[in-house]
Amino acid sequence: PGSIAPLEEVADAMADTSNDSKLGRYLAVGVAAAGAACAATSLYWNLHFRGTSWLIGSFDLGPSLYGMSSAPSTPAAGKGKKGKKKKKGGSSGNLNGMDTREPSTASTGPSAGGGPAVYETKRAVNEYLQFHFGDPNDVLPYRDGPHDALRFTQRCADLCAKHTKSVKTSRTEPAGLALDIGCAVGGATFELAKHFAIVEGLDSSRAFITAARLMKERGSLRYTCFREGEVTRKLTGAVNDRVDRARVSFREGDACGLPRSLLGGGGSGPDFDAFGRHDAVLAANLLCRLPDPAAFLAQCAKLLRPGGALVLVSPYSWLEAWTPKDRWLGGYYESASDDGGSAEESRSASPSPNAPYRRSFDAIEAALTSAEGGFDLVEQSDVSFLIKEHDRKFQWGVSHCTVWRRRRVPNA
Repeated sequence: PGSIAPLEEVADAMADTSNDSKLGRYLAVGVAAAGAACAATSLYWNLHFRGTSWLIGSFDLGPSLYGMSSAPSTPAAGKGKKGKKKKKGGSSGNLNGMDTREPSTASTGPSAGGGPAVYETKRAVNEYLQFHFGDPNDVLPYRDGPHDALRFTQRCADLCAKHTKSVKTSRTEPAGLALDIGCAVGGATFELAKHFAIVEGLDSSRAFITAARLMKERGSLRYTCFREGEVTRKLTGAVNDRVDRARVSFREGDACGLPRSLLGGGGSGPDFDAFGRHDAVLAANLLCRLPDPAAFLAQCAKLLRPGGALVLVSPYSWLEAWTPKDRWLGGYYESASDDGGSAEESRSASPSPNAPYRRSFDAIEAALTSAEGGFDLVEQSDVSFLIKEHDRKFQWGVSHCTVWRRRRVPNA
C-alpha cells in the first residue's frame, strides 16, 4: 500500500513496451504480483519478530532473513575509518552472540539477581534451546550424573497425556486441545503435539516465543553453549521427528492476565463460560516466576473443559526479582500472623526456632479445590530437571508436580 502501484497500472505500462503482446502482459502481472508478495512478506516478518532481530542472526539463518540483517553493518575493507584494535580477553563479553556478563538461568540463588528481563537475553535463549532440544549426550556427557533429569519437557508432556481422556480414547490420530503456559522456547509444546491434535504455547518472553516460532519453521536451530570461561561451541537442537510441527502454534502473552480468547467457551447453556475448551493445560516451572501466581491460578478453571487435566510443575524457587514477597504462595514463616500480625509482617519477620512456615502446595490446594477453583487433586510426584551452565556446572532441580481434574459441575 502507498509505495506499491496498482497491479493494472504496472501491467499496462510494461505491456505497452511489448506492443501489447499477451506474453508481455502476463509477464508484467507476474512481476508485479511477485513484488507485492515480497513486500508483504517482509512487512509481516518484521512485525512478527519486531524487537528480536538479534535473535534471527544468532542462529546462522543467513543475512536479510525476514527482511532483517543477521550481522551489524561494517565499513568495507580498506574504506572509511580505520577500525580500532580489539582488546584481548573477554572484557566486551560478546562471544558468538553470548555475553559473559549476562546471568545464567541456571543461577537461582538469592544473589543471582535476574528477573523477567533475563529471559530476553541471548544467553537465556541459548541455554533454554539446549535445555529443551539438546542431545542428551551433549547436555550430560558423563557416566556419573543425574541422567533421569534429562528430557524434562517430554516427561511433562507425557504426564498431561496420561491424565487426559481424549488421548486415551483416540486410537489413531492425536485428538484434543492442549495449552502450554510458560512454554519458553517450546520444547514441551512440541512434545504435546505427539498426543494432541492442536497445541498452543504461550510465554511472556518475546525472545523465547521468537525462538519457538523459528523452531517450528525450521525443525532445528543451532545454539551456542559455554564450555569453560569464555570458550564456547555451537551445537544443534532439533524437534523430535515424530512431531507434526503443523499442529503447534505460539503466542506472546501474560499468564497472570490470559487473553480472553483462551478463557471460557467450553461449557453448555448457563455454564458456557464457566469451563474452557482445553483438554489439558501444562504450566511447567512457571508459578515461582510469575509476578502474581494467585491471579494465574484463579483463571485455570476457565481454561479446561469438564474432566480436563491441569498439570502444575514447580520447584517453588521464590525470589523477589520475579515475585513480590507479599505474593509468594509459600516459603515464608507464619510466626507474626500467629500473634495477630498482618500477612506482610509474617513474611518479613525473623523466624523463631522451629517456627511454622507456609508451604506453597497448601496455598495451591486451597485455591484450586475451593468452589471457585473447581478442581480435585489427582496425584502428586517429583519431577527432576537439569539445566547446563557450562561443561562442568549444572542446575539440578526437583520440581513438585501436581495433577488436577476439572470438576464437571462448576462451583461444586
